[in-house]
Amino acid sequence: MVELYKITTAQSGIANDAPTTRKVAVVQRGEGTEEGVRIAGEILDIAASDISLENSLNRQRMDRFRAEFFAKLLKLLREQDFEYGVDTPADELVRKSFSENISIAKEWLNQLFVENYDDQTVLMGILRVLSHFEYQEVAPQGPTMALAALSNVSAEVRECGIRAFENWSTLESLEVLKNVKCEEEWLNDYLQQVIAELKEELEKHVIVG
Repeated sequence: MVELYKITTAQSGIANDAPTTRKVAVVQRGEGTEEGVRIAGEILDIAASDISLENSLNRQRMDRFRAEFFAKLLKLLREQDFEYGVDTPADELVRKSFSENISIAKEWLNQLFVENYDDQTVLMGILRVLSHFEYQEVAPQGPTMALAALSNVSAEVRECGIRAFENWSTLESLEVLKNVKCEEEWLNDYLQQVIAELKEELEKHVIVG
C-alpha cells in the first residue's frame, strides 16, 4: 500500500500559519507489479500538478495582500502628520502586520522603501514608523533602510535616518553615525550632538552593568 501526501501552505495572507499535510491517495498493489507502479506514477504526477497550481494561487494571493498593504500604508504616510514618540494609524498598520508575520512585513517595508527612494514623504514616514520600534524588532531591514537614508539627496530624509539610529540607541547605531559625513552645518551639529549623547548613554550602561 502506498499513501501519498502533499503539503498545504498557509492560506491567510501574511498570517503565520503552519503548513499542514493532506492525504491525496492510497494505492494498493502487488509488490513490483508494473500496473501498480504506473498508477502510483500517474497519481504522483497529478499531485505534483495540484501542488504547482496551489503554489501559483498562493503567490497570487500574497501579491494581492502586498498590494493592499502598500496602498494602505502609502495613503497613510502621505496624509499623516508624524510626531516622534506618538503613534499614528501608519504605526498601527505596521504593528498589526508585524504581529501577523514580522519577517514578511519587514521585507514589504524594505521593498516599499526601495521603490519610493525618490519620494521624500514616503521615506521620512517609513523611517519615523521604524524608529518607534526596538532595534531588534526591525533589524536587519530597518537599520539597512536608515543607513540608505543617510545617502539620500534630501537633508530631511538624512535627518530622519540619524534620528532613527538615535532612537534605537544601540552600539551598532553609534558605530554607523560615527562614519556619517554631513555637508549642512545644522545637520552636522545635530549629528555630533547625537553621537556625544549616545556615547554618554552607552558608557553609563557599561558602568552600571
